[in-house]
Amino acid sequence: MKKLLAGLLTLAALTSTGQALATTGGGATIHNAATMSFTGGQVTASVDVEVLTIGTAPTITSETVVANAGDSVTVTYTITGNSNGSDIYDLTVSTNDTDVGAPSSLTITPPQVTLAGSVTSRPSQPGTIFIAAGSEDNLAPGDTVRINIGGTDYFYTVGSVTPGTPASTTGNTTTPETPTAVALTPQASAPAIIAGNVPVGTQVGEVQTFTVELDAGTPTTPGTPGEHEIVVDGTAAAPGPGGPGDVITFDNIGGGSVTVLSGSATLIKEVRNVTDGGAFATTGVTARTGDVLEYRLTAGTIPTENIAGAVITDSIPEFTAYVPNSTTLNGNPVADVGPNSALVGGLQVNSATGAAGEIVDGETAVVTFQVTVQ
Repeated sequence: MKKLLAGLLTLAALTSTGQALATTGGGATIHNAATMSFTGGQVTASVDVEVLTIGTAPTITSETVVANAGDSVTVTYTITGNSNGSDIYDLTVSTNDTDVGAPSSLTITPPQVTLAGSVTSRPSQPGTIFIAAGSEDNLAPGDTVRINIGGTDYFYTVGSVTPGTPASTTGNTTTPETPTAVALTPQASAPAIIAGNVPVGTQVGEVQTFTVELDAGTPTTPGTPGEHEIVVDGTAAAPGPGGPGDVITFDNIGGGSVTVLSGSATLIKEVRNVTDGGAFATTGVTARTGDVLEYRLTAGTIPTENIAGAVITDSIPEFTAYVPNSTTLNGNPVADVGPNSALVGGLQVNSATGAAGEIVDGETAVVTFQVTVQ
């Protein structure tokens, strides 16, 4: 029983030590001085220990992008450090592709990101947080940092970094540490830094961005969108809690994806002067006050492909008045919406044999409407 208790105490001590390291800024100096007094004198001896950065996977988030076939796409990622000190992250990228071929070009920029990080060592004061002297590596004015206050992540801009001085002993005199002061300005809805709202032991992580660029390609099945699931993997330079050899890796994080729309469309807009009996044209049409103009919109697809979800939106031109009930789709009347053409709010269109919103390969959807010149 005594041996078991001793083992549990040893494990507790190791766990406690790990937590202490994780809540102290990497680069901090643990300074300890001992003094011996004796008759006729005094002597002091001191020793310093540097606190190392413990590697931790960063937090990576991204956006979902919708692209047309053949587009060159840029997806922006946000990467936030979770370590107790500055760390370097090497990044790689690949894709999982559904209903679309693998991108012909795929790059991540930059492939290596350095993020500052630390842990607060004193309670905050108005506009300022404090971290251990020496733990401010790579933290500079203009940087963005994330701080969790009351269970919510907030973002701040670094206004200034005033490096502190580690504790030291000269002769028999020990000078306490002066912490590094970091002035912060709130971003968006973040609360102002006030006395005590950022307590001791709060992780401070720098926030940066990187991009993934790829060629969208063309979906393999006409009418079915393709998807590139972007896979970001990486490693941290600093070893994990286990020390040298404890390599921190992170796999398939960020959630980035690109949806590639199937097909591409064409839209032609023409106008004719009905009063003069003119033909449809894209340029050169003239009109007088009182003349009736008719607009024609012709929507089609590129060869061998269909498109779905087709909606055309148009507006009534300035200096004209809409002719009620003049809108047609493929020659058939389209009911007005209030005093305006249904085009004003968006009209779902289809070709002759297509379902609602579908334009079939080789066919077109034709919409017309009329206005009177004021």
